[in-house]
Formats: sequence, C-alpha cells, structure tokens
Amino acid sequence: MRKLVSVITILVLSIFLVACKGSTSGGVSVNLTGSWSGSWRSSTGQTGALTASFSQSGATFNGPVKIYNSYCFGNEYATGTLSGSKIQLGISSNAIIFNGTVSGSTISGTYYTYATSCSGDAGTFVLRR
Repeated sequence: MRKLVSVITILVLSIFLVACKGSTSGGVSVNLTGSWSGSWRSSTGQTGALTASFSQSGATFNGPVKIYNSYCFGNEYATGTLSGSKIQLGISSNAIIFNGTVSGSTISGTYYTYATSCSGDAGTFVLRR
C-alpha cells in the first residue's frame, strides 16, 4: 500500500510540475501566509472543522493543519503549491490532496484521501482568513 501511495504521489506531483513549467514565483500575487479556519465535508456526510497556519515563499507554502472530527487525521503538516489562484496542498505525506481556488480571503475546493483506513474518501473544504 505504501508503494502505491508513493507512486501516486510521485505521479501527481510530476504532472503538476509539468503543468507549471515556465512559471516563476515573481508572478505570485496571492499571499497565503497567516491563520485560516473553516470546515470540511465528506461525501459520506461526515463534517468537521479545519484550521491552518501557512508560511509562504514564492509559489510554495507550508504549515501545521488541524483536521477536527476525522477518524484518520488530526494534527498534520501540509505542503502546497500556488499557481495563479489555484492551490494544491498535500497533508500527511500526501495521504490527502486538497485542490482549491483562492478568492480574496477564502480558499475552497475538493479533497481526496489516498491512504489510511479513510482511503477513497472525498469531499469539499473551505478556509477563511
């Protein structure tokens, strides 16, 4: 299972890097640095709160994330990339991938879980500053 998660992670990151070919951090106009809070909703109906504190350098950002009311995740560390207003964020060694859009002081989008006993779960999320 770990090999499969590693292969999927490498594949997803490779595709993302190819799609971003030629971009520079000089064009980054969105600032994600700071504290964020919001919620998540699983396709199974389960919901919970979500908090994050990001630091950003150019088109990359990272920081601690807390996922409340989850059977599989809790206090996690996230790393992500920003391209225009689009973000991709991996949590817990990319066991969860969040894809979203930044609009003003809101990030919203979808997530998919690739590992743990929650593998295959998908849903939506929103974070606000």
